[in-house]
Amino acid sequence: MPLSVLTQGQSFPVIEGYQVRLLSPTDMPAICAMLAEPEVNRFLYFAPADESVYYGYFTPQFEQMSRAIELGSALPQLMLAIVDTDGEFAGMAALVASATEDGSETEHGLFDVGYQLPTCSWGKGLATAATRLLTNIAFEEMGAQRLRADTYDDNQGSKRVLEKCGFARAGKDYGFFDDGTQDRCWFSQSRAQFERSKQVATL
Repeated sequence: MPLSVLTQGQSFPVIEGYQVRLLSPTDMPAICAMLAEPEVNRFLYFAPADESVYYGYFTPQFEQMSRAIELGSALPQLMLAIVDTDGEFAGMAALVASATEDGSETEHGLFDVGYQLPTCSWGKGLATAATRLLTNIAFEEMGAQRLRADTYDDNQGSKRVLEKCGFARAGKDYGFFDDGTQDRCWFSQSRAQFERSKQVATL
């Protein structure tokens, strides 16, 4: 299964010429360079920022993921690096155990899905391939009951990726980003929807 391959420190193919592996501290320079690209951070509320902000966020995430793998416990997040055949960084994608929309309580089996790619990786199907892989891992190996993702409403490319991966539009927060000038669009996929899509695919 993909999750066991990844947690053993191995790579897993996503599309021809590209594979995923666990994200690691050695990827931080490439992550910072990606998040500094204007076309990338145009649709990211947390970027651009000083590199110390990114290191401050990712360092404890790496530690939590490594500790869970070492102990054989449930992963609070699965963070993946997308790399080419030469091992060059081509983006990242993640599943993160999350709380309900209002943050008041933890919803059992709820995970957020996210991805970022540098501009040189756009248009290759990598975001779609990585999201499909994470969707399968979440429902088939991590006990997910529901996945969700959010994006800037103006980010048409990201919305197409999510819809191709079986996510449905679930709502909109008006004026959520950029001092009230940008709307946030929510997408969601339930276990029942995932199972149904598998059934339809085999008909």
